[in-house]
Amino acid sequence: MDERVNRITAEIAAVVERNLRQELLREREAMLRKELETVRSELGRLREAGRIRPTAPRPASGIPVPEPDESKSIRNDSARALLIRTLKRAGHPMTIKELTQAIRRRGWKSERKDPSKTVDVALRHNPQDFRRTGPGTFTLNR
Repeated sequence: MDERVNRITAEIAAVVERNLRQELLREREAMLRKELETVRSELGRLREAGRIRPTAPRPASGIPVPEPDESKSIRNDSARALLIRTLKRAGHPMTIKELTQAIRRRGWKSERKDPSKTVDVALRHNPQDFRRTGPGTFTLNR
C-alpha cells in the first residue's frame, strides 16, 4: 500500500512540476513577445526617421520579370517569377507556406532541403515586387 501511495504521490508531483514549468514558460513567452514588439516598433520609428537602413542590400528595382508562357514548364522559371504569377492569380495575400505549396503543386523544385526558405528569401529580397502584409504573409507590390 505504501509503495502505491509513494508512486501516486510522485506522479502528482511530476504533474504539478510540469504544470508549473508550462506556466513559467507561458509568462516568459508573453514577456518576450512584448519585448519583441517594442523592439520592432522602435526599429520602425528609426527607419521612418531615416536613422537606420535595412541591413540586407536591396536589389536594383525595375528588373523586368518576363511574363511566362502558361504552356511552358515552370521548372526553369525563377522562384521570383513564379511567386509573382501565383500572387497575381490568387488576387489576395498569401503566406509563405501557401505560396510554397502552390508553386510546388505546379512542378517547381528547390535545391534546398526546406523549399520555403527559398520562397522566403525571394519575397524578402525583392521589395519592389512583394509587400509584407502580416507575419509571413505577402502580396504583390503593384
